[in-house]
Amino acid sequence: MPTVLGIAILGSGRVARARLRELNDRLDTRVAVVASRSFDRAYELAFPIAAAATDDWEAAIARPDANAVMVCSANPYHAPMARAALEAGKPVSVDYPLALSLADAERLVELAQARGGVLHVEHIELLSAWFVTLRDALPRLGRIRGLSWSNVSCRAAAPEDWTFDRAHGFSLFQQASLPSRMLACVGQATWIEGEETFSGENGTRFARRATRLRFGFGDDGIGEITDVLTQEEEAGPTAELRVIGENGALIGRQHREVWLVDPGGAEESLPVMPRSGLFGQDIAVFLDTIAGVGRPYASLDHVIETLRFADAAERAVRTGQRVSLSPAD
Repeated sequence: MPTVLGIAILGSGRVARARLRELNDRLDTRVAVVASRSFDRAYELAFPIAAAATDDWEAAIARPDANAVMVCSANPYHAPMARAALEAGKPVSVDYPLALSLADAERLVELAQARGGVLHVEHIELLSAWFVTLRDALPRLGRIRGLSWSNVSCRAAAPEDWTFDRAHGFSLFQQASLPSRMLACVGQATWIEGEETFSGENGTRFARRATRLRFGFGDDGIGEITDVLTQEEEAGPTAELRVIGENGALIGRQHREVWLVDPGGAEESLPVMPRSGLFGQDIAVFLDTIAGVGRPYASLDHVIETLRFADAAERAVRTGQRVSLSPAD
């Protein structure tokens, strides 16, 4: 690989722009090309940094000055773009989800392993300051008996907001960060059941989604997920992750606070060290992996386990039945 690595950015949305900002601060990379379905959007990002612009993502991957690829596009494009990059022999970083089906994700991992290619999947939720604090404190709880996620997210949806569009995948594929954090705490799930309801539907778009899931882990642990996404103001908890163990509980609140609760109910606020530039950290890991001096913070085993959970949840919601999970499932 050259001293200064040329990067192809596939996408022109919020995440692509965040990655461009981080890459522009580095001396060991340059953005060679920006690809977008809209040439004007690609040109808007590419012109100020003297990069090429195109509306042909396959041509962007094929460019000889694009030594590595970052996939920051809409979810349905992640798998085909990642496959094309791997088949071209180029290291590729993919924003989650890696694919919109477990089978497609598994095939991509098999391809990367067969070719010895770098396949890096972004899971920056594992790097966020509050979650690092919570995860580091987990041993203080002893054996984990339960955990729960409760969240009501209220916001207006622009037409391009893919989170309010079922065409962009089942909710836990869209929000891979949710099972990613849960499984980072407890390991594999053993079964899952639940339901998902929608209202205000217009084609594949909707105004409200409510996801309610229960799952098992370990010998007798129980996890619960209550996650609501809505365009209307609605009361409810805001982003609370609660982990219950034999020696107390840990509570992460509003993506910024972590509390340790002892068996007597006394609460201790745990220090959350300020962290910034999560995409910058993610990019640094990707580049270190390419150079052979680092490894992904989210292993491909974790990526697949996260999507196995999402796949099982989708089947449970669709059938109304409990779905069992096993290492060979």
